[in-house]
Amino acid sequence: MQQSKGQQDPTYLGRGVWQGSVAAGASAQSTKFAAFAALQLMSINPVLTTLGTSTYTVNGTATISAQQLSLIIITNTSTTTTSALSTTTIGPFTSGYNISGTATATAGINVATQYALNTNTGTTGLGGVAVPQGSVMYVVSGTDATAVSVFTIDYQIAAGSAVTI
Repeated sequence: MQQSKGQQDPTYLGRGVWQGSVAAGASAQSTKFAAFAALQLMSINPVLTTLGTSTYTVNGTATISAQQLSLIIITNTSTTTTSALSTTTIGPFTSGYNISGTATATAGINVATQYALNTNTGTTGLGGVAVPQGSVMYVVSGTDATAVSVFTIDYQIAAGSAVTI
């Protein structure tokens, strides 16, 4: 039986990781990442490395000294030679909050938190978020002036995408 390229090539079966950091400062941005192929973003995994001063409410529990992060995706939706940029914001996600169901009074330094990304709504859930080739992505912090986070975003190359192998 003939298998499709997406079924037989390990490029399409493995996961890749984009990693970055968000420095201190309100609305601080990570470096930008350009989608080299059509991607399916599966999760964002923030880790708080420096406590902040802002208080965020997560799952009904106040979390002290955390950092909120949002994923920004900029895509050219034009089918002509003129650019037509579309911006999608996914989040916010709270870095340093243990989402295992355990309420904590303070955010945790070096506590990894995983937020699955959802295909339909951009909120947490399963399925991933489709990102067209050529899209530019970055992570931006909320209003906290002192918190610092690192993050990874794991992705899978969409089956059949144009990839130089």
